[in-house]
Amino acid sequence: MVEKVLAKTGRNKMFGNESKVQIAVLQERFKAHEQIIDKVDTAIQTLSETNQNICRMLAVHDERITVQAKVDDDICKKVEDIETKIDGLYKFRWQIGGVVALVLVVVGLAPSFIPIMTDTQARQERLTK
Repeated sequence: MVEKVLAKTGRNKMFGNESKVQIAVLQERFKAHEQIIDKVDTAIQTLSETNQNICRMLAVHDERITVQAKVDDDICKKVEDIETKIDGLYKFRWQIGGVVALVLVVVGLAPSFIPIMTDTQARQERLTK
């Protein structure tokens, strides 16, 4: 190719064999550089595709994280509701226990109050007679 250009311009005679060798070496180097550039272009395209795939994956994972956060919030609210109900049951249990204890005390003390109450009524009857 170079020889054709040199023949057309008439400069073929100006260049010696050494120059032609140098031109041939440069042409080979140019071809090697073209191959390297092609490989770099292919690598850039591959990286671009990989980048797009990673962006898609990140979008999917972000959506999953958002959904999971909502689910976690719902679970926390349900747990808090259950804890509130359990606290209410504990209070109710203690209230029932207090009522039962009061009834037992009243029933236990009732036999000792009955004679006193009957004696008081008998005394009042005696006084009124």
